[in-house]
Amino acid sequence: MPGRRTRDLIESAKARRRQWQRKPIAATTQLSTEPTVYFLTPDWEHASGGVRLMYRHVDELNAAGVKAAALHQKPGFRYRWFDNATVVTDEKSTAIAPNDVVVIPEMDVDRVALTPLPIKHIVLNQSGHMTWRRYGDVTAAHLSSSRELLGIVCVSEHSAQLLEYAFPRIPVRRIRGAVDAEIFNLGPLRRRERVIGYLPRRGGGDTDLVTRMLASKGLPDGWRLDNINGLGQRAFADRLRQCRIVISLSYQEGFGLPAAESMACGAYVVGFHGFGGREFFRPEFSSAVETGDVLAAAQAVDAAIANDEAEDGWCVERGRRASEFILGAYSVANETEDVLRVYPELIHG
Repeated sequence: MPGRRTRDLIESAKARRRQWQRKPIAATTQLSTEPTVYFLTPDWEHASGGVRLMYRHVDELNAAGVKAAALHQKPGFRYRWFDNATVVTDEKSTAIAPNDVVVIPEMDVDRVALTPLPIKHIVLNQSGHMTWRRYGDVTAAHLSSSRELLGIVCVSEHSAQLLEYAFPRIPVRRIRGAVDAEIFNLGPLRRRERVIGYLPRRGGGDTDLVTRMLASKGLPDGWRLDNINGLGQRAFADRLRQCRIVISLSYQEGFGLPAAESMACGAYVVGFHGFGGREFFRPEFSSAVETGDVLAAAQAVDAAIANDEAEDGWCVERGRRASEFILGAYSVANETEDVLRVYPELIHG
């Protein structure tokens, strides 16, 4: 049962539930004939590496004989911006049984805290920095006191360290995220254009500053900036393969998937590692600058251009090394190995 502080916070949360428009997860006291691992998955309209990861975890568990499903709010909802045959269901037709387990995103912990019946659950924390962003007091109290919480799963070394520090009594396990080599790869050998791609969805203000600085100063002949945004997976990968350089200026990343995908496609990536990406922003094939330092970011792009102009293939060779590293360290096989080790370990103790 939750502690007194948690109960007080839950009561306060219930009083504001109509304002939040947040619903508790439906639960039942009846045992399930087929215990299932449900991944509480957001119904977003936009593309997101985080939801793609959740679908993949569902697929990997099912392939190994562990029954799992993505649990959406809207009946019939399925992500269609990437190819999948993932098992999906919805909250309206599903009640969580005592022998089921729910995997909950880090910003939806309040929903299980509001549920009056006990639910065994795991928190899938894809960004340690966002743990307290939504209803942080309820989240922190629940994580610190819930008896039904089996553990926290995260996707980077940095997030694991952050969560182990904040919640020393909770098991924290890291699963290596995957970059899909069938989509994100070097592609056919060809001469890359003098393109500097940039990813404005995260760190947009800084990205705007850096690209405007570069444009105002002027790029060498033949070089151009390309806004890579709002594309499906395969189109995104195709555009990345056209780039010699990619600018990625994300803050406080759980992992930093767009930067990793850019490297997998052979781009020389310049920007902020966002802490979560520190483990793969290596100086031998990328350029990390101090977070927030837009001048240093612009200068690092300039330096990469100058090196590539002086030595034909400078960016391409470093992009090749980056792709080799990313696709080796963050393979689907490595992720599957971690998924099949971590979830059963937490569920069965």
